[in-house]
Amino acid sequence: MYTGSPTADVINIISNLFEIHNLEKILTKDILKITRLLVTQNYFCFKGRTYVKKKGLALGAPTSSVFSEISLQCMENTKIYDILQNTRAEGYFRYVDDILIAYNENLTDISEIHNRFNSISPELSLTLQLE
Repeated sequence: MYTGSPTADVINIISNLFEIHNLEKILTKDILKITRLLVTQNYFCFKGRTYVKKKGLALGAPTSSVFSEISLQCMENTKIYDILQNTRAEGYFRYVDDILIAYNENLTDISEIHNRFNSISPELSLTLQLE
């Protein structure tokens, strides 16, 4: 999930949260500067070689899980909430990057939910596993 998190969205979400909560301008500016730095430092090592990712958050970076969680919670409280309401899903549960959706197959088309989830952000690609 971290590698597909939209980094520009994370910065915008944090900025909007600071604005909503009237955080001091100088503090907001400093935290956003640090956030931009952390989000753009997308390098990792594999088999002794160093690579730079062009998109998403760095896998293994301590901040990636926090930034990914911020992004996912924002999506859940806006777009995902609307999708679930419009498709009459009965339950939505998430643990880290695993999502369980409870639904009545006579009332809800799970393929529609899956397609709508994948249309939220081009960087994220969710897979569907039926139980």
